[in-house]
Amino acid sequence: MRRIMLVYLNILYILVLLVISASSVCNNEHCSKIESRVIGGAQSERNSRPYQVALYMRVGTTGQLGFCGGALVDQQWVLTAAHCCFHDGNLVDNIQVILGAHSLYDRYEHGRRIVHASEVHVHPDFQPDNFTNDLALLKLTNTIQLTDTIMTVRLPYLSISTFNFAGAAGTLSGWGIAGPTVTFVSPTLRSKTMTVITDQLCNSTFFSELPPNTVCALAQFSGTCKGDNGGPLTIFYNDTEEDILIGVASFVHENGCNDSMPSVFTRVSRFLQWISEVTGIVLQ
Repeated sequence: MRRIMLVYLNILYILVLLVISASSVCNNEHCSKIESRVIGGAQSERNSRPYQVALYMRVGTTGQLGFCGGALVDQQWVLTAAHCCFHDGNLVDNIQVILGAHSLYDRYEHGRRIVHASEVHVHPDFQPDNFTNDLALLKLTNTIQLTDTIMTVRLPYLSISTFNFAGAAGTLSGWGIAGPTVTFVSPTLRSKTMTVITDQLCNSTFFSELPPNTVCALAQFSGTCKGDNGGPLTIFYNDTEEDILIGVASFVHENGCNDSMPSVFTRVSRFLQWISEVTGIVLQ
């Protein structure tokens, strides 16, 4: 397999704006940099994604600061991408978690809460060279009280855990860069509707080198890119009238984000047992 470089997202603070630079890549010439932004998306309605979290991550107190998204899956647990948890090969140990946010720069926004993560659990079979099993769980220092701005997202039910969801409308969200000429992360949470595609179609796009246990989604001239790694891909499940978390943003095609190529997510339903074992969440 061709060599894949892992892309780590760095954040520089310039006044109140965050500049993100990518320094990680997907280990193969067909899977480019792991840049994640909701490019081509629209501003989300306030409180429409109450499980979306923003993560500021670093090694120690002086290490390089990185930014990723995540999803609150339990009152004390966040699910994100494993590659977000490493900076220059070192596991991050200083993680600030922002919950209930809509405007990223508004520190006094109503309903926002900032906590820290006390534990990082990277999937034991994560392979950074090709993003196989690209999942991590973060344990928060405190149990979070749920409100109208902070809620958990539903993990896939066991009864639908074998579904591939191809053809379903999925929604991705994040504060990533909103356009190819923009250099700053979005000040407000953005979201985009995408179509989940078959594994076969996605695999053919990546020259049959797609990691296992992934799900892909596609939208014309839009998708994930810088700043949204680890963020949620959800579908609306009509039977229970709720959002279901089906994917965690992992990487995009080498041609970039704005090229009508699929965005690749780690398929959450393949990891339910591991999630349950680490968190104690009872699967339904």
